[in-house]
Amino acid sequence: FSILLQNVLTLPMNQSNPMIIKMNLFCFNLKLVPFSIGLMIILFSNIHCCHKTTGLQKQKSSSLISIQQDSLDLITNINNLDTAKLPRYTIRVNIHYIHSANGGFHNGPPSDDHVTNGNIWAKRLINHINSILRDLQYSATSKAQFLGDSRMRVELYSDPTETSDSTHGVWYWKSKDQCKYLYGDSVLHIFIVDYDQNKDCNLKGYACGLDFCNELVLQDAYDNALNQCIFGWWSFASLFCHEMGHIMGLCHSFYCDNECKDVDLDIARECNKNPCYSDCGGPNSGFCNNWPSGSNNMMGYNANQNALSPCQWKKLFTNLVFTKAKYVVRHDVKEILR
Repeated sequence: FSILLQNVLTLPMNQSNPMIIKMNLFCFNLKLVPFSIGLMIILFSNIHCCHKTTGLQKQKSSSLISIQQDSLDLITNINNLDTAKLPRYTIRVNIHYIHSANGGFHNGPPSDDHVTNGNIWAKRLINHINSILRDLQYSATSKAQFLGDSRMRVELYSDPTETSDSTHGVWYWKSKDQCKYLYGDSVLHIFIVDYDQNKDCNLKGYACGLDFCNELVLQDAYDNALNQCIFGWWSFASLFCHEMGHIMGLCHSFYCDNECKDVDLDIARECNKNPCYSDCGGPNSGFCNNWPSGSNNMMGYNANQNALSPCQWKKLFTNLVFTKAKYVVRHDVKEILR
């Protein structure tokens, strides 16, 4: 093709008689008819192919621009606390009850109102979690408040086509080793376990990490339910919010290097004994005296854990917006979540 093109481009030009040029080109092409026809087929085929590729590239470019603009709008609206323009998110969860030496929650029908009916307890837990996320409260220890709807909800996830999921996202196991994760990383797995002695009535939990991993543990819920201790599903709902906050990237409100400490968190008041604690997510083991601090902060140690500062909410929601976790579902801005 390059030889042919070179020959065509170097044909003698005659300004006074354009027909000579045309005739020369015509004669030249006649000599190369078999070759040039095949070449033209290839050439036009390539042009057509290139046209399609260019169209695809334009679509990709347009899509990229749209994604970039969406991201920019999200960041702007988050920073401005313009929540009415932000999407809403659902966190899909499954609950796993692990039997212990002290016993465990049982798989009861809706008509069974016993305190250890795991299906009823699970629904109450989820409902109370959402009541917290729907209406974040005031905390006396924060310099500023994020009040109202967090634009997040939690739901028990179940696929109606899965016949093995007869309890709709609630599972009962003899031990954690026997657990089967039907929905894998498409849900956040909540493990309800009892590690301690009967009637010690503790409220404990921990998360798998700070990077949208998908496991958290709530301890001693059965012990509290069975023995009618002070920590009911409402307390474990608050604890869940605390551990979910860790999973979504938040450190304790009394952590020395908390990103919000010079913005709207008073970490010394959150700690209430020493200036702060040096571990982002670990228990402070008496280093702080959190419970009487007057804090309601979700990432502190207190009875309510139902508040976030604006800085905390911005960090959490930004992480939520850009996560690739499969258990996080984005909804349209105008879609109303219960």
